[in-house]
Amino acid sequence: MKLDKSIVKIVGFLVGIVVLALSIQACSIERKTAVAFTKKANGTRLIVLQPDQLFKINQKLYLLDSLGPVDKGREAEVLLENSLFLKDLNDSRFVDNYMLGYKNELARFGFDVYDASTMDKVPAMDSNVIQVSVAQIELEETLYPFRDEAQIYGQNYFHDHQLNAVFINSWFDITPGNHKSSIYFATDMLVDQVESTFDYDVFSDQVRYMYNLETMSTDMLYQFAYDLGRVYAGYTFDYLLNTELDRV
Repeated sequence: MKLDKSIVKIVGFLVGIVVLALSIQACSIERKTAVAFTKKANGTRLIVLQPDQLFKINQKLYLLDSLGPVDKGREAEVLLENSLFLKDLNDSRFVDNYMLGYKNELARFGFDVYDASTMDKVPAMDSNVIQVSVAQIELEETLYPFRDEAQIYGQNYFHDHQLNAVFINSWFDITPGNHKSSIYFATDMLVDQVESTFDYDVFSDQVRYMYNLETMSTDMLYQFAYDLGRVYAGYTFDYLLNTELDRV
């Protein structure tokens, strides 16, 4: 039987309504689940564990050329001793700042946060306890190539920099309730800051590049550790929320 065009349009319209209704219903369920999880976070116990040590690596391998003969087995140690920032970094202070920012932000989301010193206070029968282990933190000092560029009257101008940078690599082992644990990786960096301008002289038809370099410091790393902990707490909350939504 050949369908009349008007019937096809009606059927198509009705199918569209059904699909739209199902989509709205699904979105409504997810929205309700998100709201419920946000409320559930208030009072949910979260055990947060920190790494046993901080790994520090100087990736500026070119330094070995100016340091004379170095045994292969001591290269990493010698490079660390000749780093600009990592050699003076207090490991405990960095990790403490990182974890403080992480735990404080999780508490702001409403979680009851415990650590290794207080986890014995968590009721043994609580099956909804979530454990997050910051399994490893690794710092890598390196050079970061940065091209500063501008276009003036259709002509491209640029200046290349080799900036000092420290990458902070983090591994998280997250176990929500009685579910299987998952490991996640995150990275960010602190780098020298460049304030610059390309100044065009209309009389000489020349372009001058002027810049001011704010070099990073060890103290900046401590503050960055705290800020990064807060950011990753937000990521952790998002992950736990998405895990809840996946069950819907």
